Amino acid sequence: MEILKNSGNHIDVCEIKKISQDKKLLKKFLKKDVVLELCPVFEQSSFNPQKKFNPQKKFGQKKLFNIERSLLSPLGLPQYGVHCNGWSKKKSDFFFHFALRSKKLRDFPNHFDNIFAGGQPTGISIDENLKKEASEEAGLKVLNKNLRAGNVINYSHNYNNQIHSGVIFVYDYQVNKKIEFINNDGEVRGFKTVEVDKIYKILEKKLLKPNCIIPIADFFLRNMRDFFPNSGILKLEELFKKNGQLIK
Repeated sequence: MEILKNSGNHIDVCEIKKISQDKKLLKKFLKKDVVLELCPVFEQSSFNPQKKFNPQKKFGQKKLFNIERSLLSPLGLPQYGVHCNGWSKKKSDFFFHFALRSKKLRDFPNHFDNIFAGGQPTGISIDENLKKEASEEAGLKVLNKNLRAGNVINYSHNYNNQIHSGVIFVYDYQVNKKIEFINNDGEVRGFKTVEVDKIYKILEKKLLKPNCIIPIADFFLRNMRDFFPNSGILKLEELFKKNGQLIK
């Protein structure tokens, strides 16, 4: 297994494991007043991370070792997570339901977020984690009839001088009129419903948490292809084909 440093050099998995157990380093990157969240490290390149998983089985069964989530990005390791689009339809119009991130959060405070999302820790299945995040962040009890699986998307971006590599398990949840969102973990200050053709205003103001556009684009490709010009559709399909895989 090889991980790319900012310098362009490679370090192997044994060195990564040794670094991850450094208590001083952990203290530097660990957020205050949070419980340790262990995530798996797999035997696969960070440039082409593992994307094929059974959502019903415990995550991380074939891991090399566990690592605290806060150390993943500093060490160039991919973060796995679930992201769910909340959507509804009134006649022919589509609406997206967003969570508004708390101003107290260290990363992207006051930004729009997918209706619920969270890192994928080791030891619980993707399905279990999805239901846990739905309850904690939006007060939702997930109904299978309203839930649809999307794609598994690998992405990377630069934030705070770190290369962030991630793998998102995308889901869609159809919201009915009777649902009232309630946050239970203190990470969300409210919720907002936005008509699909008004989402561009959020993007123009740079108020959308960057990786949240990936699940939205995936939704458009699967459900609203006419929303984009054909050239845009082809470009998105090319990117998703290269970096994505269907959730089984």
